[in-house]
Amino acid sequence: MSTPIHTTSYDDICLNVRTTHERSMLYNGIEALTEALYKKKAASLEEIIDTQLPYAVARPLKGTLMRLPLSSPDAAKEFLAGLHDALTQLQILSLEVAFEPTEETIAVLTVWMREHIGADVIMDISIDRTLLGGSRISFGGRYKEINLASIIESALGDQREIIKHMLYE
Repeated sequence: MSTPIHTTSYDDICLNVRTTHERSMLYNGIEALTEALYKKKAASLEEIIDTQLPYAVARPLKGTLMRLPLSSPDAAKEFLAGLHDALTQLQILSLEVAFEPTEETIAVLTVWMREHIGADVIMDISIDRTLLGGSRISFGGRYKEINLASIIESALGDQREIIKHMLYE
């Protein structure tokens, strides 16, 4: 009799997915793992996990798959299909920034996002070099742009007539 896999197993894996890019990598890994389940000469599941997935996701996925009965690829296939569905349910926060975020930046943003928005949210990060000192954020139908250029423009907007008068007198 096999040990039932609870949704917390999905949660353990989904919590380590921070961005849509990482989710895409996991989707690809799930596809490769599912194909390998039924092939005699395919790479081992462990090898696929280690080579195709980020470590933070690979560790809990490997632990869960190793608890499944090895003689039944159907159990692993069912688990992987459920994981795919759980990943699809994650909400997406779109974030545009002017720079390529480092791992440290992504980690800090993830902590903030999970504390303030929820654990079931991942980031879709894109780069817009025209942003000056800020970002654009879109989530749940709401949009916010915070950048230095718009702050300066807003401050100057109030003073625009005064500045024009001073320049052209």
